[in-house]
Amino acid sequence: VIAQYLKMVVFSRMTTSMGRAAARSIGQTRTMARKPIVGGNWKCNPATSASLPELVSNFDKCADYLDKCDVYVCPSNLHVAIVKDMFKAGISVAPQNCNFGGCGAYTGEMAVDQIKDMGMTTVLIGHSERRGEFGLPTPAESNELMASKLQYILDHGLQCIFCIGEPLPVREKGIDAVLAECVSQLEDIVPILKNLEDKSRVVIAYEPVWAIGTGVTAS
Repeated sequence: VIAQYLKMVVFSRMTTSMGRAAARSIGQTRTMARKPIVGGNWKCNPATSASLPELVSNFDKCADYLDKCDVYVCPSNLHVAIVKDMFKAGISVAPQNCNFGGCGAYTGEMAVDQIKDMGMTTVLIGHSERRGEFGLPTPAESNELMASKLQYILDHGLQCIFCIGEPLPVREKGIDAVLAECVSQLEDIVPILKNLEDKSRVVIAYEPVWAIGTGVTAS
């Protein structure tokens, strides 16, 4: 996951009025630079729980660099509880999604209350595959829904990794179209960020959707 370290790079290239507003609301209020963030999203992998120890061990050496960067891992929903205590101290585990209504009659969902109870402090939302890429979920999660989830997460004291990015058809239209797409995914959360005292609680994670699983390297 490309996290807040790259956030200001994205914002610095925004040319629309909303882009400038977003940059001001998030960038100018920072009193100090935060550490770079490195993250890994396991999506719906691995197929077997027997593979988990090896995957976790891949992050062991990251613990040596926690003074220089923050490290996040986003396991699949079924595996979060199994692996959350298997990583070296200081490596954060974040679920890949949550709802915006808490515990209750929400089949298939996860609540912030459950995430907090398990000792986790961060949750990932807005990934392109939740926003409708590749046909899942149906219907796609909207920008408005993402804003509702973000507010819910923050109100309950957690941190959020908020994903944005552009698909290939947008990328092919050029940089202005890319920036406009990213800005559109941020518009609904600008008021939330403006009112957030500690801006470091939200990480804007940019990922070029067209590079996911295609073998094409973003540059």
